[in-house]
Amino acid sequence: MEELIKLDLSKNTIKSMMNMCPNLLELSDAEIRKKKGILEDIGCSYNQIRNIVSSNADYLDRSDDVIFELINKLKDFGFVNLNILFDANPYILSLDYFEIADYINSRLNNGEILEDIVDELESNPCLFSEI
Repeated sequence: MEELIKLDLSKNTIKSMMNMCPNLLELSDAEIRKKKGILEDIGCSYNQIRNIVSSNADYLDRSDDVIFELINKLKDFGFVNLNILFDANPYILSLDYFEIADYINSRLNNGEILEDIVDELESNPCLFSEI
């Protein structure tokens, strides 16, 4: 819990996070620190990390491997500003990489161009809700 307090989150925010993700109580500070580190590695600022974890507490409970697969798949498709993307829609981090791959591949099969799909998703991150 100390790592969440270091993010300067209010008690009410932390309580809401625990309601969203009951497993949060079982996570060690080292696990939370590692999840923060993943976000830092893709260029997230302190404020972006605060927004992401407070909006989507489930991110903290996901396995590192699943998160790395998601990040790598997004990069493979050509997404570059993942920090901005995740800050704009923290729930992207709750998706599995294959869900995004299936969505993009479906649009590619309909004749759309990959760069256009990526541009559209980057400029309007709420479209990830369709996935």
